[in-house]
Amino acid sequence: MSIEIPTNTPGAGAPATTASASVLLAQYLHTQRETMLDGRITVETHDDPDSVPEMVIASRRARSVLSAHRRTVHTEPEVRRLIEELRWFGISVGAAHEMRTQSARLHAAVDVLRPRYVRGPVRDRITEYFGERTRLAWVAARDLLGSPRFPAMIKDLKAEERLLRGGIVAGIDDVDNTVVLSALLDRVRSRMRAVESAREEDARDAAVHALRKAIRRTRYYLESVHDLAPARTAQACEGMTALQDLLGEHQDAVVAKHHLIQITREAENAQESTFTYGLLLQREIDRTTQCSEALPSAYWRSLRDARVMEDVHAKS
Repeated sequence: MSIEIPTNTPGAGAPATTASASVLLAQYLHTQRETMLDGRITVETHDDPDSVPEMVIASRRARSVLSAHRRTVHTEPEVRRLIEELRWFGISVGAAHEMRTQSARLHAAVDVLRPRYVRGPVRDRITEYFGERTRLAWVAARDLLGSPRFPAMIKDLKAEERLLRGGIVAGIDDVDNTVVLSALLDRVRSRMRAVESAREEDARDAAVHALRKAIRRTRYYLESVHDLAPARTAQACEGMTALQDLLGEHQDAVVAKHHLIQITREAENAQESTFTYGLLLQREIDRTTQCSEALPSAYWRSLRDARVMEDVHAKS
């Protein structure tokens, strides 16, 4: 399987080169690897949990596009191992930033409450809860970035790029793009059906999160083959980004609910009023409801654009 990619040579009548799926994937992985390396420099310079989001997203992108090629994952143990390393990296490095983001979310929610609804040392309790957890997560992230495991992962990623450019990774060039995208969209549809059938709160929250991950994998795969049909791919990715943002807000509210339950328990143990935490918890519950109500229309808009890409792939 190959697709025509214009060269960077200016002027009319410039020749075109043929890029295989392997080369496209190698180029995409190269970009993510460079982002992670640049991110480590930023961390070393600023020593701040908020300096890691781009490198975390890069690890997710790399993991998602590798995972999209299911035949390769099934037949290549080194690819499976690399995917697990990227998953571990993203979770470990991003934990402190996510804690800080949640802290800011809950502090902002307290700030919009009328003073009479803020009972007890709510702000101090939230600060204390997230402060130590953020500190410990950041120490672990810095240790990880300074350990041999990070450069080993980067080295493995670079080696995979080299193999892909050589066209010797099984299950990439011998599988049509349409097959890959169709499998990803089938996964999305299956996850959406699970959301629709879920009735209990925790089960629905888990189903929505699973749908979010399927959407993310599909979007990043489309990014990796962007040059197949740039305009249409951009449109499909735009729709999926909007849906991913909606699902991300739902997940942020879900995580906030769990943090608030823990904070409430700590307040109860200290014999403090838990009234305000109840209000904050209801706010997050309402937010998940709002996201769920907006989900069907956002889902169908996103799926429509992605299905157009199926036709484009089929004609390539």
